[in-house]
Amino acid sequence: MKLQKLENVATQTTKKVTTADITDERNRRLLIERYKEWLATHTSRNTINNALREMNEYAESAGKTVLVGEQKVTIFAPFRPEHSALWVITRWQSIVLMLLALGGCLGLQFFRQQTLLVAMTIITALYLGHLLTTVGLSFFTFRRSTEEEIDKGIVEALRDADWPSYTILCPLYREARVVPQFARAMMSMDYPVEKLQILFLTEADDADTRNAIRALTLPSHFKIVTVPQGSPRTKPRACNFGLMQAFGQYVVIYDAEDIPEPTQLKKAVLTFANHGPDLACVQAKLNFYNPYQNVLTRWFTAEYSLWFDLILPGLQSAKLSLPLGGTSNHFPTQILRALGGWDAFNVTEDCDLGLRLSRYQMETVVLNSTTYEEANSKFKNWIRQRSRWIKGYMQTYLINMRRPWRYLRPGRFREFVSLQLVIGGKTAFLFLNPFLWCLFVLYLFLGHDVAEAYHQLFPRPLLYAGAFSLIFGNFFYIYMYLLACLKRKQYYLIKWALSIPLYWAMMSIAACMAFFQLIVKPHYWEKTEHGLHLGKKPGGAIPDFASLNASPYLEDTPTLLVPVPTLASTNKQEQASSITAAFQAISTMPAPAITRKERVELKQPKGKSLRDPWFLVTIITALLTSISACWYFFQQREILLYGDSYSHMMLARRFFDSQSPGVAQLGGVWLPLPQVGMLPFIWNDSLWRSGLAGSFSSMTCYVVASCCIFLAARRITHDHVASYVGTLAFILNPNILYLQSTPLSELVCIATSTLACYFFLCWTQDNFPRQLVWAAASIFLATLARYDGWALFMVMLPLIAVVGLLKRRGWREIQGNLFVFGVLASLGIVLWLIWNQLIFHDMFYFQKGPYSALGQAISLNQIRAEQTYHNLWQSIRYYVVTSVDTFGSILLALGLVALIIFLVRKRLTTDTLAVMMFLVPFVFYVLTMYSGQVGIYVPGADPLNDPNHLFNVRFGSAMVASVAVCMAILAGYVRQALPRRWRPVGRVGQMAVALVIVAQAVLIVAGGIITLEDGIYGGSCAFPHPINVYLAQHYNGGRVLENTFTSNIDGADAGLLLKDIVYDGSDNLWAKALKNPEAMVDWVIVDPGNAKDIVAQHIDVNSPQFQQNFTLAYKEHYGLRLYHRNGLPPLPTRPISPYLASAHSLCKTGTTG
Repeated sequence: MKLQKLENVATQTTKKVTTADITDERNRRLLIERYKEWLATHTSRNTINNALREMNEYAESAGKTVLVGEQKVTIFAPFRPEHSALWVITRWQSIVLMLLALGGCLGLQFFRQQTLLVAMTIITALYLGHLLTTVGLSFFTFRRSTEEEIDKGIVEALRDADWPSYTILCPLYREARVVPQFARAMMSMDYPVEKLQILFLTEADDADTRNAIRALTLPSHFKIVTVPQGSPRTKPRACNFGLMQAFGQYVVIYDAEDIPEPTQLKKAVLTFANHGPDLACVQAKLNFYNPYQNVLTRWFTAEYSLWFDLILPGLQSAKLSLPLGGTSNHFPTQILRALGGWDAFNVTEDCDLGLRLSRYQMETVVLNSTTYEEANSKFKNWIRQRSRWIKGYMQTYLINMRRPWRYLRPGRFREFVSLQLVIGGKTAFLFLNPFLWCLFVLYLFLGHDVAEAYHQLFPRPLLYAGAFSLIFGNFFYIYMYLLACLKRKQYYLIKWALSIPLYWAMMSIAACMAFFQLIVKPHYWEKTEHGLHLGKKPGGAIPDFASLNASPYLEDTPTLLVPVPTLASTNKQEQASSITAAFQAISTMPAPAITRKERVELKQPKGKSLRDPWFLVTIITALLTSISACWYFFQQREILLYGDSYSHMMLARRFFDSQSPGVAQLGGVWLPLPQVGMLPFIWNDSLWRSGLAGSFSSMTCYVVASCCIFLAARRITHDHVASYVGTLAFILNPNILYLQSTPLSELVCIATSTLACYFFLCWTQDNFPRQLVWAAASIFLATLARYDGWALFMVMLPLIAVVGLLKRRGWREIQGNLFVFGVLASLGIVLWLIWNQLIFHDMFYFQKGPYSALGQAISLNQIRAEQTYHNLWQSIRYYVVTSVDTFGSILLALGLVALIIFLVRKRLTTDTLAVMMFLVPFVFYVLTMYSGQVGIYVPGADPLNDPNHLFNVRFGSAMVASVAVCMAILAGYVRQALPRRWRPVGRVGQMAVALVIVAQAVLIVAGGIITLEDGIYGGSCAFPHPINVYLAQHYNGGRVLENTFTSNIDGADAGLLLKDIVYDGSDNLWAKALKNPEAMVDWVIVDPGNAKDIVAQHIDVNSPQFQQNFTLAYKEHYGLRLYHRNGLPPLPTRPISPYLASAHSLCKTGTTG
């Protein structure tokens, strides 16, 4: 298409989106006609005479010299004390700061701990607020672009339209070197030259720059303006002088080294046309053309990509105040003059003006058009530039906090949040970061020596919030830089963004310099040296342009006396009202060319429904089936058959109910995500003791997995019905239905893994960066659910590169994708290793510890010879038999047929790789059995006379999702294999596949649900403990000492609270109880014959001292004993439920009863 040819390579992705949206050619022509009409109307209202009249009227008021006390102020703009940084801090602000400092000193003297606690609470809250706001808005923007998109095809179609006049201001000071480059950029602008006014704003003592401009022999729309000498010498003062001479209907600022996109002016005008009179500023994006010059320019570019591509559009979407960039700000000239131009005393006039626009309820929009600048490549030069920016942010914050009570007015909350988090918080962090980094480093090196002091400084809630900010805050701040570079396709910079914390340290150095200058010389403008990217080569001249002399500057007007504002001054209110009056006086701003509703309708694809009824049917089916199955198994009292079910709930419950509650209780060998999913419910006693707290979490994951299977199947088959039919193989599977009714971790793992596979499939097909990030986030969750997720990560990571090679992507893009995916996806693994190191002092405790799967497998090897150990065939056979018992032999056969057909037809394509990801669990479990990490006993694989013929058979459930996808592929082929005219008949074949799935589910139920049988009498069942019954009858309070791993008594059935159980996770109380049980506990549960029982290792129950203090209350047949301390009141006797008396009675008997 001709329209497509207009797009360049850099904006190819944007091209596809926008041209696809405008699908109706008639609507496109209508949009163009509306724009033409708006442009013609808008331009006709602004004649040369009107422009000159407005310019002269503004120059008359702006050119006055104001006397403030004994100081003459000539800033070439109406002087408004309330908005001016002439005063760094007001009198009442000084008083407040002194009172705060005095209060802090007195607090440290007399209430040190409380004062430090309040200070750390405020700091942590500020960090958390900034983290959640910034990261949330950035991820939202990354997922869905919110900046203004103007299609290049529309701009091209309006080439002959009547565009309004435009003034370009370029403030210069000692920029002779880069002036030729800027002139080239301006000559490349796609805008009628007769409508352009380009003003070079030079300082009076800068003859070199003026001579360099004259040497270029530029055409007549370029003019040199000499700014009169005066104080302060700042960029905003020069811009104010240029604004006095601007005759354009719109005005924009470009810096000396800028190279804007050629169509940016037209896109800015059309953006104003889209929004109407409330839009006061269009902020184009900024980036750099020398990002690869050195490491500093790489960091600088990554920072700009984050700020302008993610954060600013996010602030816009949240309707928060936007601190403008220093260049490429497009304004209607009337509105800018009504605001009073720029504050000449503020060294970040852009930020100040952005907040002023928000204060007066004017809108700012980010335009998806980029101006490229020069990234500072020298450290000292960068420090000077950054210190000026930070100083200006501090000036802006102090100005806007002169009357903080105004934020109490309705509608001012967003403005207040923006000021505190984006301006104040961002600046404060530069000073706080070194302090907090030192605290962290001290804790790492001194450890236990400062632990007590840190615990006082950070109570548990504050510690969790601070740890979250430290770990996830720093990680996601860094990761946002990666996302920004990925969005802008700066793949080479992604790896360098990982070292951005060094850049943050440099910013803290600049902040210290800024604070010093704020006190000593607040209005001093640190000049940034430009042209460093040019090396030693002089800028070249641009020939064949018409020569032009500089225009004269305006004369000074009479002086007006203005008193210095004080706390009681009314001049501030008068000045504020003058701005409002100036806005109300603007009458030439036209209505938008097309309303927001019309734009949405024009761009909405016709005849396409965004809703898929079969997806809705899938959700309803999964919900109804999930609730029905859980209700059935709950009524049958079969939710808590597995010993692991009690253990998962115990870990989750300990977060609230323990001698040492907190996050440290959520995992040790088992990964924490299943327990985290129970936290919203486990606090309730009834939900905990009944097991429903864990069931609700599993049920949610069951529905999520069902949805992911349907969506993945729909992408593969492009057939909604076939996708639903295939998903039924998962939804109706009896083993899945039982597991989703229990607190076991299988459904959490299946849901997160299926989610990861789905997003990986989406990315292989669409290549949208957000899909790759979602896949990485899903893998992050999967690696915290079960160790199956670790295998999924290790397979998916290299496949990212394989997909890139198959699609013939460049190596830099592949490398960037690997970093973006790998950094987030591996976060769970890294955190888990650190967790094990900090809690258990062994990074691989989960793998080598006594409670690990390997440790249990070694114990099992002592009982029987492992057939799967280092035997690949037996490992495959065992897992195949387990899988077949889980989903049925019929589905296995049909699934294999579908997979073979799919592989033959697709061969080595990205879809093939995505489908094969669903088969990773098969490889994982085969390898873990081969290496002896886990053991599975299943009928048909084990010897017939083996008494332990059921154990860990639930691992076969990991393959049900892959079988469901294969069944969807088969259902799709049943219809696709027929000629097109017979395709409707194919629905009958799909119905037959659905009936086969239902029949297989019935056969599984009839033959016995193997996961249910394992919980009833297999090796995974919860062992029956008469001690539970005894405690339920007679327990009357007091602490219970036990090794919960060997005793398997967690208090849920016995009626105990976990805070009354002393175990190896009870900190110091555990050691004290083992040493002196009679002083610490009332009950002791111990198995003297079990060498792994830690209590038995430390307490000799046959010793006279122990028997003098404790009496044997109950002894189980297998050796477990319950002792009660002597001298306590008599024990009560309560009736028990019939269920508790017979619970788990078939466990370890090997019979079905």
